[in-house]
Amino acid sequence: MKLSQLLRVIGARCPQDPDITAITCDSREVSPGALFAALPGSRADGRAYISDALDRGAAAVVCTRSRSEEPLPQGVPGAAVDDPRAALALLAAEFYGRPADGLTLIAVTGTKGKTTTAHMLREILTAAGYKTGMIGTLGAYIGRQKLSDSPNTTPEPIALHRTLRQMAGAGCTHVVLEASSQAMKLKRLHGLTFAAGLFLNLSPDHIGPHEHTGFDEYRACKAALFRQCRLAAGNGDDPAWPIMAAQLPPRAPALTYGFGPEADVRALAAEPDPDRPLSMRLAVDGTSPYHIPLPGEFNAADALAAIALSRALGLNDGAVRAGLAHTSVPGRAQRYPAPAPYRVVIDYAHNGASFDAILSALRAHRPRRIITVFGAGGDRPKMRRADMASAAARWADYAVLTTDNPRSEPAEAICADISAALGGFPHETVLDRRAAIFRALDLAQPGDVVALLGKGHERYIEENGVRRPFSEEAVLDEYFSVQRCLSV
Repeated sequence: MKLSQLLRVIGARCPQDPDITAITCDSREVSPGALFAALPGSRADGRAYISDALDRGAAAVVCTRSRSEEPLPQGVPGAAVDDPRAALALLAAEFYGRPADGLTLIAVTGTKGKTTTAHMLREILTAAGYKTGMIGTLGAYIGRQKLSDSPNTTPEPIALHRTLRQMAGAGCTHVVLEASSQAMKLKRLHGLTFAAGLFLNLSPDHIGPHEHTGFDEYRACKAALFRQCRLAAGNGDDPAWPIMAAQLPPRAPALTYGFGPEADVRALAAEPDPDRPLSMRLAVDGTSPYHIPLPGEFNAADALAAIALSRALGLNDGAVRAGLAHTSVPGRAQRYPAPAPYRVVIDYAHNGASFDAILSALRAHRPRRIITVFGAGGDRPKMRRADMASAAARWADYAVLTTDNPRSEPAEAICADISAALGGFPHETVLDRRAAIFRALDLAQPGDVVALLGKGHERYIEENGVRRPFSEEAVLDEYFSVQRCLSV
């Protein structure tokens, strides 16, 4: 692709017009013929790496306009712009042939529940007959086939548009995308138009160095998404929804959902399903209840959001019911099919609030006991350890403390902090996570629930800068395989 074609989308010109063979914002990934986008960062300015990119064969550079110095070296093709992040989003879309133009894009945003709700919408759209892509925390998928992992909930523009091109090429018509506040702040979704946007909830999060300066900025970044949406559904029970809705384009339809009487799509009841283990039954607007194969009111709330957006899009209710009934999310209240008289659940919960949510949800199903296996991440606020201990003591019956991602801290010290916070609550420490899971399963009796918390979808344990492979599902497979052998 000619440089002139790319620069046209950002309103720039250049007397030279080389062929551009790739596009990147990482100088280490530059190959001959690439366009290098030098982005400003929280830790470094991309302009410092222009010379490195040129040494590696970059054919052109886009960078920040500077008032104090010449932004580009003499004779280097490219352009200096006021907002290189917004420019990169437009350049990436153009380079990959504007794949979003032929796709129905659906964005899901909120502090909690994005991943589960995106999976629900993916299943509903699939049940409605649409080939659907999904992009989010757990990676990129076409249907249920995983394409790639992602280091971010919402990928950077180059990876995003490359993935959309793959999805369009595979015949996808719809794509469900988790939209993070950081994605909006860093212009990763700049230039895209969403057929629909879904707002779940808002609470203080992602505030601190390298993220958001405060709650006001966090909320504003969430709200900015809705300027790019043709219609929206929002949680009418959340006080932030009017702020989100106010950003919609003029005359864009907006539908509310919730448990309050003013909601357009109103939930009348959400309760444990007496006929299905660890599942919820959701009654909406007097219709026959929807079956949600996940425990907890928070999962029912996500389902209500998916139902509302599906109605806003005019999807058939039969597809909505079928899609919800088949929803499962790796590492999110994930039920492992244990060949045992007790149940095993894997969940990503890694702070006090998420511990409260999953453990109270499990308690609502009246298990004989809840045995939980957990640790805490190192190099994170120590208050989290006390919060998790408090939630475990409130809802569980026994805890096996173990390694999570200790990072640069000793796992023994992390577990000691949790143990001190648990006080007299029944617990023990088994630092090896595989052995800790085996111990909890050995303790389990008929009617119990064993809850493995903290790792969820992760397939590693991070310690001293190294991620070693670790899969809780593989450990469970191993345990029950051994048990079967012993029973023969």
